[in-house]
Amino acid sequence: MNPVQDGTGQQLATSPVSASLGARTAARLESLRAAADAAGYGALVIYADGAKESAGHVRYLAGWMPQVSEAVMVIPGEGDAVLISADKNRARAFAQIAEGEIRVVKTRDLMASVAAEVGRLVPRGTRVGVVGFDDATTAVHAQLAEMLREQVTTAADALIAGERSRRGEHEAEKHRAAVRVSDAMVQHAMRIGATPGITGADVMVEVERLGRGLGAQSATCWVATGRQPAETYFELFELTSPIRSGDRLQLGTTVLHDGYFSQVLRIGVVGEPSRDLQDMAAELVALQDAALATMVPGRPVHDIGDVLEAGIDRLCPWARGDDPFRFQSCHAMGNSYSEPWSAPFLNADRDRANDAGSPLISAGQTYEIHPNFTSANLGHVCAGDVALVTENGGVWISETPRGILRLG
Repeated sequence: MNPVQDGTGQQLATSPVSASLGARTAARLESLRAAADAAGYGALVIYADGAKESAGHVRYLAGWMPQVSEAVMVIPGEGDAVLISADKNRARAFAQIAEGEIRVVKTRDLMASVAAEVGRLVPRGTRVGVVGFDDATTAVHAQLAEMLREQVTTAADALIAGERSRRGEHEAEKHRAAVRVSDAMVQHAMRIGATPGITGADVMVEVERLGRGLGAQSATCWVATGRQPAETYFELFELTSPIRSGDRLQLGTTVLHDGYFSQVLRIGVVGEPSRDLQDMAAELVALQDAALATMVPGRPVHDIGDVLEAGIDRLCPWARGDDPFRFQSCHAMGNSYSEPWSAPFLNADRDRANDAGSPLISAGQTYEIHPNFTSANLGHVCAGDVALVTENGGVWISETPRGILRLG
């Protein structure tokens, strides 16, 4: 892949998807099999929809999962793990990445091939852990259940989620690479945002082009413009107005790079920001830092979200359910945008009676901290950065300057 410029003439190194997973995939499969065996499973069957959270399971094990496809993995207690894809182009890519560690089956009939592999690899009466089935359509779910009717099936999503929660330096480096792309996208937006006549749509096109050029599998952003932005927009036809003096450009970049996610959110201004906006930006940074301070290994994960939500409640004039903009304030990131092992406990609307079961913060985990809500006199406000947990606590790994940025 040719080097890509970031808009200033500086060449940025690109990092395409790894050519082979090698020993790492073998180790992950071995660990997952051991966990499955300890839980009494003789095999696992994993369904993944590339547009849903189940895709993260295949990214974790196979190193890659496209966002516009579906796949099924069959992992017997012994023997080859198998990945089945009905999309010939995606099957070819899976084979390039995972062949040697995972046997890839290309088929025209996904369910028929899954049935054949289950019949060949999984003896009748085996206790099978099924994963990702909640993401399947009703019809696919019924087909999967029918082909496993001779086995004893139990949902095992928590088992693989637990495996994915254990993170190391490899994962940290993957996130750092993804964050570099997110940072470059945000900084490019701020450089071009004051160009005369430029629209939010123009910014979106340029920013997403840059992210893909830097090697991201997916590089998307939302954009909000105006003096008091009320919404975030994802479609070009919603962003046709030119950005003018005194306007804000707010955006969030979401990147999937080599199987790992990152996200950076910023507020930029054409001209001098108001005192109210500067004060609010300082509050947002303080909220983020308060969340970072909770990232001490051994503390429950829900502490991170609780600190953020308490701070937002103090600053926001609307109740959570009534705020026209407010959404999730944080999430753990990994091979999914929101990691399944943490998601229930970072949900502000969760049943807190279950908090005793909260997973613990540990070194190597990565969190997106993005407080966001509506201010009575400023409209929608936001900030977003990626934090990595170390043995000594959380550190920011996104490097775009925080607070209000000046466009141009």
